[in-house]
Amino acid sequence: MAKGESDARSVNSSTSINFENYSQLLDAFKETHEEANRLTLLNNHLKDMNNWLENRVKALEEELNNSKNDFENLEMIYKNFSCKM
Repeated sequence: MAKGESDARSVNSSTSINFENYSQLLDAFKETHEEANRLTLLNNHLKDMNNWLENRVKALEEELNNSKNDFENLEMIYKNFSCKM
């Protein structure tokens, strides 16, 4: 009878250890999964922001080129006006 009780305790102990390991692994997986989801959202947000900033830079470069052209045109007009006087 003692051997049967010992076997039962061994099985219960083994089951308890396996359940604890499983619980620890499950908790670690859940934490990792939550962190991965958080990082995915952050990454998507940063990609959107990067695209917006790239478009903004292009628009500002175009505006700068237009302003340079306007300045050159005004400079020519001024020189032509100054020469006539």
